Amino acid sequence: MPVILVIDDHPAICFAVKAILTPLAETIHTATSGANALSAIKAQRPDLVILDIMLNRMDGLQLLQHIRRQAVNVQVVIYTSLPTEIYAPRAMRAGAAAFCNKDADIRQLAPLCQLVLQGYSCFPQGTLPTTSVAVTPVEDPLAALSDRELTVLRYLVSGMSNKEIASRLLLSNKTISTYKRRLLDKLQQENIESLRALLAPQPAGSDND
Repeated sequence: MPVILVIDDHPAICFAVKAILTPLAETIHTATSGANALSAIKAQRPDLVILDIMLNRMDGLQLLQHIRRQAVNVQVVIYTSLPTEIYAPRAMRAGAAAFCNKDADIRQLAPLCQLVLQGYSCFPQGTLPTTSVAVTPVEDPLAALSDRELTVLRYLVSGMSNKEIASRLLLSNKTISTYKRRLLDKLQQENIESLRALLAPQPAGSDND
């Protein structure tokens, strides 16, 4: 049976995921930060990693890139509350095998992980570009951002200070200031409030009201 590593900085989520996946695994380990996760991967050599994106001390997409370089054979399932339409394509490009949103029934995680362990990739329908209909930077301004820029944007619009973001991502205040200026220029916005509007979710079913 496989060894599984759950990487999430919320103990309750780690507990729930372990409970759901226990029938699938020989052992399930947990890690609550990016630094701890890299150490755990080296020590435990998991077959499957369940990875949140919003982590302390290292963003999940950044960590995924480290995992891909460090452990080529491990399969990674992104398990996050962040918007699927924005992050599922990025997770796939970064080397994840599957994407599952925390808004879904957690019981869906077990069969999804079974499929991943059997060699399948599992991403939500309608969230990934196809050969005939592709999302371009012109249609979606966020598509032009790098994963790191999107991460900094997410923290800026959440109200975190440059210092707090720098601490969370292990970067300098000066680097975060540079990212902030770059984001305003790249997205042609004047302030954080206007940046926040770009990430605001659209009301579901608004066309049918």
